[in-house]
Amino acid sequence: MIPAARQYEGLNITFQVTEDCNLRCKYCYEVNKRPGNLPFEYAQKFIDIMLAEEDPIGLLDTETKWLLQRGLVLDFIGGDALMVPDLVDKILRYYQYRAVELNHRWAYRWRASISTNGTLFKNPRVRDFMMKYKDSLSVGISVDGCPEIHDRNRIWKDGSGTMKDILKWWDWYMEWTNREFASTKATCNRETIPYLTKSIKFLHEELGLRQINMNFIFEDMHLTQADLDLLDQEMEKSVEYILEHRHDLYVGMFSKSFGLGDAMREPDKGWCGSGAMPCLSINGKIYPCFRFTPNTMHNKDLDFNVGDVWQGLIHKDRFQIVRAQTREKISPKMCKECAVESSCAWCIGGSFAEKGEFCRQTNICEIHKRQAKWARKYWEEYDKLEGTKTFDDTGRTILAE
Repeated sequence: MIPAARQYEGLNITFQVTEDCNLRCKYCYEVNKRPGNLPFEYAQKFIDIMLAEEDPIGLLDTETKWLLQRGLVLDFIGGDALMVPDLVDKILRYYQYRAVELNHRWAYRWRASISTNGTLFKNPRVRDFMMKYKDSLSVGISVDGCPEIHDRNRIWKDGSGTMKDILKWWDWYMEWTNREFASTKATCNRETIPYLTKSIKFLHEELGLRQINMNFIFEDMHLTQADLDLLDQEMEKSVEYILEHRHDLYVGMFSKSFGLGDAMREPDKGWCGSGAMPCLSINGKIYPCFRFTPNTMHNKDLDFNVGDVWQGLIHKDRFQIVRAQTREKISPKMCKECAVESSCAWCIGGSFAEKGEFCRQTNICEIHKRQAKWARKYWEEYDKLEGTKTFDDTGRTILAE
């Protein structure tokens, strides 16, 4: 398996530029979609807040303080952020103006990032925007796999599939981006299982992708034993395919970073960057990450904001509260004793949005055990073919990507 594409590293700040979306994906965690865009003046105030302090979210005394020295990632989400390309352009222009005016350390050390559903490139304003920021912008398209499964989940408001609309502009997108590092983030659910191998083949052979990131949703999929048995079979076939294409393909699901698992190694750490990724919602409030925004909350009365654009980060302590939700603190006994815990993902914001409390989701437990089993099988076979060594004599992972 080739290495994962390197990502620009730095402090990530997120702008929720719209709560609207042109699609109605069946598994979407944004449960309260509605029309509404971010007022530009809110974005201006948010940028001013983030540039005003050396350490705006309290990282200097943590292990992640290095983020402050690297640079800044301006991330744009929706809905789909490319629904409002002119707004995103205005925000980026204002950021550059203010950072240079302040002679800020991030003035020339920044990147922009957008994840899109891939149906909006027909808009010339979208293409013009992407060309304008080509050297500073990362745009990833979410394609779930082969048309059979993609069109079942990623649908228009009328229920029809979107694959044909993505394919119309796929060559343009691949020409715009660096083909070598072009990637997708495929979302998997119960319906994906019979199409897992076919989807990997489609993404690699038909769409020309060498970087494929796939993950199952964290919500309860009500899997049966028959589903899990079929998943075993599909993962076995997928591993065989990836081995055949090991010199020109990366599949995150079976990588060393996200697939292989050992017993709990870092009990004092969490899983993701939540608590260090401030997100501005269209309501003018700022949240610990985008999974805490109002349109994701199952209980509309929940509001775990860290401040707003009028008063600043008045609840800055809540960043630390989120970062304090460590493996040891929130894991049930079954996780603490699990032989493959170290690579098992969870979403602290997603669990809060769903249940109103900080807890570790275990809905993908049985999926991850199979993922770890077949990732191990992949790297055992890879070592035989390439003469490398991934595991020590006790079976623990010794190489990191």
